[in-house]
Amino acid sequence: MDGRLRNRLSVFLVCTLISLFMWSLIKLSRDYEAPVNYLIQAGKLPDGKILVGNPDSLIHIVMSAKGLDLYSRMFMRGKNTIDLNLSGIKLQRKGDLYTGILRTSKLMNEIAQQLPIGAKLIDIEPDTLRFIFEKTYRQRVAVHPELSLGFAKQFQLYDSLRVNPDSVWIYGRKSLIDTLRFLNTEPYTIKNLSQNERIRLKLLQPALSPAVSLSTDSVSVTINVEKFTEAFIQVPVLLFADMPGVSYRTFPDMVKLTCRVAMRDYKRLDPSMFEVAVDYSSMINTGKTRLPVTVRRKPSFVKVIRTEPDKVECLILK
Repeated sequence: MDGRLRNRLSVFLVCTLISLFMWSLIKLSRDYEAPVNYLIQAGKLPDGKILVGNPDSLIHIVMSAKGLDLYSRMFMRGKNTIDLNLSGIKLQRKGDLYTGILRTSKLMNEIAQQLPIGAKLIDIEPDTLRFIFEKTYRQRVAVHPELSLGFAKQFQLYDSLRVNPDSVWIYGRKSLIDTLRFLNTEPYTIKNLSQNERIRLKLLQPALSPAVSLSTDSVSVTINVEKFTEAFIQVPVLLFADMPGVSYRTFPDMVKLTCRVAMRDYKRLDPSMFEVAVDYSSMINTGKTRLPVTVRRKPSFVKVIRTEPDKVECLILK
């Protein structure tokens, strides 16, 4: 094929494509009638009720619209939705279930307002929509913050995390909400903490069907951070025994506690806040005189890291 013939063929193809494009625009600009499938989405529900069944969740709407709008709707099935307000639906009770019925002929205006601009509603099938409800129950459950905390050198969490609110109401089907014991927040990571933080975390919606609703969608979490240091306390060793009047001696008679304490609490430390002891009954049972030392009492703001020595010789004086 020579160059002149090739050029003529190219011109012919371009002209043909342009003609097809123009013909398509003319056709698509005209009005057509065709059925389009729409999904029903329930909007406002009757007070105290939860939707547990919607047998007629798909409706067929016959509409008149421009060809482009009409065909695009026919191929966008998953995005074609109609929102219905069910707050005023009349219910009939049968056992624990409530059934509501809507005539689509009475919904023409409500549905027409949600169609594409310029589209005209011709008909709706089916002529009746049925919805099934149950009574909504509520239950209060704890909130678990999903936090990953990293601290700067010598800094630690000063006290427990403060979650506000620490529990929330969940509303839904009784058989579903009875299975929930707590709600998790979205995961959140903080690194190199050296000061107090307050963050807002979203609550994760439980994967339940039908969905439950929550009294709030987020909680506030307060993280109190403090610089810690080591402290050393000398404490006398006591004998723990059920025998009154027992005389004893331990060697050594004092032990050194290595503690981790927040800087703000350092001056509060006092040996009288601690009690360390050996258990006399373990010596009776085992016959051993070298006994482990146990920290029986300490301040809540202190963590004991080491006890030196961790065992002492115990001598009972007759």
